[in-house]
Amino acid sequence: MTAAPDALGRDMRAAAVKRRSLSRKYIAYFVGLVAFVLTASGAVDAWITYRDAKHLLLRAQAERADSAAQRVGQFMASIERQLSWASRASVASPEQRLEDYRRILAETPAILSLAQIDRSGKEIATLSRDGGTTGGGEDWTLTAAAREARQDVAWFGPVVFSREGPRMQVAMAHSGPGGGFTVAEVGLSVLPGLLAGAAPALNGYIYLVDGAGKLIASTDARLAARGVETLPQVRAVVLHRPPLENGEDVDGRSVLSSVASAPQQGWYVFVEQPAATAVAPVASLLLRLLWLFVLGLLICVGAAIVLARRMTAPLHAVQEGAARLASGDFGHAIDVRTGDEIEMLADEFNRMAAQLREFYARLEQKVEDRTHDLARSVSELKTLEEIGRALAASLDLSLVLKTALTRAVELAEADGGAIYTFDRSRRAFHLAEAYGLDPSFVAALREVQLTQLDGLLGEVAEHGRTVEVREIADCPGFPLRAATLAAGFRSALVVPLIAPDGALGALVVESLRPRVFAANKVSLMQAFAHQAVLAMRNARLFRAVEENGRELAIASEHKSRFFANMSHELRTPLNAILGYAELLRDGLYGELPERARQTLERIESNGAHLLGLINDVLDLSKLEAGELALALDDYSLRAVVEQAVGATFSLAKAKGLRLDQEVEEPLPLGRGDDRRLTQVLINVLSNAIKFTDEGSVSIRARAVGDLFEIVVADTGPGIAPEDQARIFEAFQQGDNTSTRLKGGTGLGLSISKRFVDMHGGSICVASRLGEGARFAILIPIRVERQKAAA
Repeated sequence: MTAAPDALGRDMRAAAVKRRSLSRKYIAYFVGLVAFVLTASGAVDAWITYRDAKHLLLRAQAERADSAAQRVGQFMASIERQLSWASRASVASPEQRLEDYRRILAETPAILSLAQIDRSGKEIATLSRDGGTTGGGEDWTLTAAAREARQDVAWFGPVVFSREGPRMQVAMAHSGPGGGFTVAEVGLSVLPGLLAGAAPALNGYIYLVDGAGKLIASTDARLAARGVETLPQVRAVVLHRPPLENGEDVDGRSVLSSVASAPQQGWYVFVEQPAATAVAPVASLLLRLLWLFVLGLLICVGAAIVLARRMTAPLHAVQEGAARLASGDFGHAIDVRTGDEIEMLADEFNRMAAQLREFYARLEQKVEDRTHDLARSVSELKTLEEIGRALAASLDLSLVLKTALTRAVELAEADGGAIYTFDRSRRAFHLAEAYGLDPSFVAALREVQLTQLDGLLGEVAEHGRTVEVREIADCPGFPLRAATLAAGFRSALVVPLIAPDGALGALVVESLRPRVFAANKVSLMQAFAHQAVLAMRNARLFRAVEENGRELAIASEHKSRFFANMSHELRTPLNAILGYAELLRDGLYGELPERARQTLERIESNGAHLLGLINDVLDLSKLEAGELALALDDYSLRAVVEQAVGATFSLAKAKGLRLDQEVEEPLPLGRGDDRRLTQVLINVLSNAIKFTDEGSVSIRARAVGDLFEIVVADTGPGIAPEDQARIFEAFQQGDNTSTRLKGGTGLGLSISKRFVDMHGGSICVASRLGEGARFAILIPIRVERQKAAA
């Protein structure tokens, strides 16, 4: 009696654990929801703040880049104004122009030197910043300055990088009647000072690049040491792609980048600062959000604990009542007064407990009844299975019917029975087997043929349904009713034996007392009848297969003997024909006219072909009759290959084909039937030559392990994949079109495969249409015993 309370206690403790788990779920869900809302809100605020800060920084950088570009443009414009003043038309002599050059050098520190070039491109004089004057008469005709110099518009040359720093040439044509132009060498070392005024205040920097991306000036010394050509933002501008807002510095760190152009020189000004600068305003926001997040979590945890306790208390009551109900205490009532769905759930549990009390009283009796029925069904199924195995184990129809009838009477708990078979040709029923009947009564039944199909057996066979006869005396259509009543039988069950192709007969079980067969017995007898039908069909099929097999064996033997006899009978007169033809060709009976000799050659050719076909048919018939055996002896594979090549050489030569032979040395001495192997190679080579119209046929032999490998390859039309498997079958070839053109019976490869199989080897083909064919033959080097041909 203590087991039930202990079990109930364990259930209560388990319920408490589950209740605590449910409370934790409520708290976790509530806290998780609040945490998600706060995190999502903070993430959105942080993203907006970062986006706005980034936008402001990029706009400020763009303004600084534009300012720096303007400063660079103003600087270059001042150089252009100085050159314009030096090349004015009012200058009368070269000496006066040199005096203007000295004044320009004094006023403009960025100009390092000025060169005066005459109309023919010859240098007149060059004035440097140290006051020295040179005039070597150098020829400037082929320089870019001579080609590009224009009046009133300065030409700016490419930036040249030297040890003294970057510099460039600026040229402008003279507007006076004397012509010529002035070239100024401009030093760009002043540009970093111009850029410094526009550089960002924090960690930013500014730099200037030419059209190829090479650095001209910068406010960061690291850039001059490493170069900026490979930076992604510089490459984008050089390749005329959209500018990049997010770039990289020379150390690979992310930067915010803005660019402006100096269009007159084709230069670009970049203003950049680390991307971390844009994140700085977000840090203070994240700190505030963190404090708000912690405070919100503390508040929601407290609220969640209070709500979880209020929600799980009624659930605990329902859980406790369900545990009692599960333990079998159907008298316990769950008392919950929440006025919501939980109270409705408790009421449903109480109603379920009342119904369970009512149903439980009937359950045991129903289980006992069903257990008894199930045990009986299992026993019947086991018996039926044993009967099925017994029926399937025998293929003797008489034994099958006797076994089926005996088991049927036992299963139906009857006193006797009979199996009637239906003769379709005579449309009559015959007694096949009887069980539990008097021998004299059985003898009387066997003498009677039930040819009237309108009786009970005919009705059962026609409609395929089981008929239960409770009183045989009241059933006028019962077979041999008077004799059956005289034998003492009162009731019967007639089950049809129906196959898919029609009725096979009927099974009759009879009882000495009037009775009603139970429904389960009727179903069992019907299932048993299906198994009996299968066994009867199997027995009949096996008997038919045996008869057909015997007939096929006799026919095959007659066919083989016919082929062998006919081949011998055909070869004798054909050999005589070929012999007389050879005597005529040799002139034994006098010289023949040319046309007669040609006709004689056709007779010999066709006769030799016919003799080969007869030999193939004779070999095939001997193989099928099992009368052909190998003559095993030592042989040389080289000799076999040479003999096959010699036999087919004339055929290849007549078609203009090259016949190649390759035998690797050394080859071991083989053991097998060299005559049959030679026949195999001649067949394969002949086929290759016959189906190859141009190119070559080759045969290669070598030893691979304990096998001889012989490969015959040709350059013919190839064999379709669907034909490669069947060409080794008797009377089969590849494409029908080529067969009609080339001739043949399709026996050569079939006989060759059987000879190879008898040696324990294999033959296969690999081919593609239009690429020729490759036959590979593998033969054991030493064959000590003949194998069975496939």
